[in-house]
Amino acid sequence: MDKQTLSNYGWLVIVTLILAVMLALATPFGNYVGDAVVSVANGFVGASDAAIDEDNIATNEDKWDSKFDYSGFDKTQNTPKEFSKIINKSWGNITLSGRNVWTDGTNTYHSSQSQQYILHNGNWIAKNWNITIENGDKVWTDGTNTYYSSGSSQYVLQGDTWVTKTWTGLTSFNGDNIWTDGTNIYYSYNSDQYVLNKETSTWEAKTWGGLTNFYGMYIWTDNISIYYSCNSDQYILNGDTWETKVWTGATISMGYMVWTDGANVYHTFQNQQQVLKNGVWVEKEWENLSGTNFYGYHIWTDGTNYYHSNSDAQYQLS
Repeated sequence: MDKQTLSNYGWLVIVTLILAVMLALATPFGNYVGDAVVSVANGFVGASDAAIDEDNIATNEDKWDSKFDYSGFDKTQNTPKEFSKIINKSWGNITLSGRNVWTDGTNTYHSSQSQQYILHNGNWIAKNWNITIENGDKVWTDGTNTYYSSGSSQYVLQGDTWVTKTWTGLTSFNGDNIWTDGTNIYYSYNSDQYVLNKETSTWEAKTWGGLTNFYGMYIWTDNISIYYSCNSDQYILNGDTWETKVWTGATISMGYMVWTDGANVYHTFQNQQQVLKNGVWVEKEWENLSGTNFYGYHIWTDGTNYYHSNSDAQYQLS
C-alpha cells in the first residue's frame, strides 16, 4: 500500500517503510520474536525508514524490516535514553522526504523521482542509478537481497546496478506492503495475502485467521510482538491468527506512524504523540516542536543519528 494512499510506513516500511521506511523507516526482526525480538516497515517504512545493519541482515542476528532497525537495541539496559527534543536540521538546498530514505545495508539513499541521493559524510550527493526509483519506500529486503517493487517494475540490486527480477505467483506489487514476522516475508494488500518462498522466488497464497483483509504497511512491532493498527482495527499476531488487541492509555491510529530508536517505540502522527512504556501508550512531549507537521513515517536514521524529514519540517532528534 502506498503510504500516501494508506510505508517507510511502508517494514518500509520495507519499510514502510518498507520498508520504509521502506523503512524509514528502516525498519520499518533478526533472531526475531522468539528472543524478545526486534516495517515495518517501512516500512520499512521503509525503511526502511531506518538504517539496516548489513552483518545482522546476513546472519539474522537482529530484527529487520522496512520500518525498524533494532541493531542497537540493548536488552540489558533498564532505563534506555528517550529522545526528548527536536533540533532544526539543514541539508543545504536539498529537501528530503524521510519516507523515501532507504538503505542497502551499507549506504543510505534518498529516492523520489528526480531526487536521487546518497549520504556521504553527512552530506547528500547526487546518485545515478540505471533506473528511476520513484519512491524509496518501495525498496525492501528479504534479509539477503535488496529489491525495488513498484507495480510491474520489479528489480533486484546487484552491486550498483538494478537488474530485472522475475517473480512467480505474484508479479505486480508494491514494496511498501511487504513485512516480516522474523521468519517469513509476506505481502499483504487487502485480500491479496502471500508468503514468499525465497529459494524459488515464488509468492504463495497465505491464509490468516482472525483478520483476512489487511495492509502490510500498518504492521509494526514492539520488539516482542507483532501488531496491526489501522484506526479501530487493532490486532496482535498469535501464530497465524490475528487476535483483537485492546490498548491501555492512548489509542494509536496508523501502524506506519510507529517507529523505534532501537530502545523505545513511538507513535508520531500530527498532534498525536505517544511513547510505549510497559505495554501502555503514554503521551509524549517534544521540546521545540511547533505545529503538527511531524509524522512517524518521515523519521529515519543514518545509523548514528535520527532525523525527521518532511518538506520544511527537517529535524534532528535529541
